[in-house]
Amino acid sequence: FERDELLNILIDDTSLFGILQPLIDDVTVNDIIISGANTIAVQRGRKNVLTDYFFPNQQEYERFVERLLLRSGAVYSTRTPVVDGMIGERIRIHAVHSSIAAGGPYVTIRINRFSSITSDQLCAYDLAPAPIFDYLHTANQAGNTVLISGEVATGKTTVLRALAAELPLDDSIVVIEDTPEIKIQHPLVRYLTTREDNNEQQGALSSCTCIRAAMRMAMNRVVLGEIRDAQAAEAFIDAASSGHPGLSTIHARDASESLIRLQLFLSRAQPGVTRSSILEQITTAVQVVVQIGVCRVTGVRRILSVIEIGRSCEGVLQVNEVFRYVYNNAPYWSVSSRISRLSERGSREAELLRNLPALLAAPSSCTHGITYHDA
Repeated sequence: FERDELLNILIDDTSLFGILQPLIDDVTVNDIIISGANTIAVQRGRKNVLTDYFFPNQQEYERFVERLLLRSGAVYSTRTPVVDGMIGERIRIHAVHSSIAAGGPYVTIRINRFSSITSDQLCAYDLAPAPIFDYLHTANQAGNTVLISGEVATGKTTVLRALAAELPLDDSIVVIEDTPEIKIQHPLVRYLTTREDNNEQQGALSSCTCIRAAMRMAMNRVVLGEIRDAQAAEAFIDAASSGHPGLSTIHARDASESLIRLQLFLSRAQPGVTRSSILEQITTAVQVVVQIGVCRVTGVRRILSVIEIGRSCEGVLQVNEVFRYVYNNAPYWSVSSRISRLSERGSREAELLRNLPALLAAPSSCTHGITYHDA
């Protein structure tokens, strides 16, 4: 018995994830959140739960973190206390050095459960009915820029990957990220990764610089992993306005808030520019916003709304809501509007909306292990 126990300890110690391997293998776990040797939690959906896993001591824990960072190609220190890295194509490591983290280091392991993803798969997982993905696919094909909005861990990047994989096969795509998570099944795709300054305060490569470079790379579409600062927002909007439509994500609680964040970013990047000019930039660049969230009743990720962006009028963006998620004893999506503002770019959107019923039911009767309860 003692020999078997010792062998188990040695196997855990030599494997990359050690005692956390069962959590890595658990398909219900999205994130593993480690706040110290004795504090390990997991996130399932949007709920965080403490586990009974722990490291034998602080030294073993710190050695584990160093092993992860070594494999991911990242190095943290008192000079660079916050780092990100990737292990393979599906596991992202975020680490915070103990010099700024009480009881740390802190480590967050994000697990991407899909090596590749399609709209059909997302439909099967009840994210939204097929007509909504048909609409988004048509908008994409017509050369519109789609912005995917949502809170943390709602599936923004997953939806972006699915939409990007369905772009026209003769399009040339450039993907730009801080941490290389997005892999697209497409014949003409190139990847650029940003980076921080080195120890000599040189060599930084920002999202803005990458977008500027992409515009000289004979590309048709730009895919930006996330709009997270003013410079990235300005560069993305500029590229989309100049004939390079794209896809990106942004953190926001609803679709309208995502547009407000865009305005704030652009106002910071362009001090002195009037609000009406900023709104014109947004309406020229972005045509569709998709809001993703978690249903409060079922705990399942859903596309909560889809809106189209029209022109600005007297300092107000004209917004046309096309789909909205509702729950009334069962999940439904209402068709809020049958008139598409995108009809000038491609008439198929309006035709799709005209032929839809007022309510769209959940894509499948299978709940994938989730029990629906009455509201």
